[in-house]
Amino acid sequence: MRRNLRNYAIVGWMAFLMAIAAEGLFFSMFDPTGLALAAGHREWDALGAYTIGFFCFWGSFAASGLLAVRLTQAAPKERPRHPA
Repeated sequence: MRRNLRNYAIVGWMAFLMAIAAEGLFFSMFDPTGLALAAGHREWDALGAYTIGFFCFWGSFAASGLLAVRLTQAAPKERPRHPA
């Protein structure tokens, strides 16, 4: 149990750091007000777009990290069967 909690904390922290980097790269290439106008939302604020983008990046990185942790965990060992 403690090992799983440690893995989840590591995944959450790495996802947070990656979300910061991804948001910086994404919004340095795309203007949030331009994206809002392209989507048809004229009343969006740039800070709101930054916030929504950050949480979307964080969630996607966390989901992929948790999936990787889950898939790399060892399967429980079966008890050896002795022939009768």
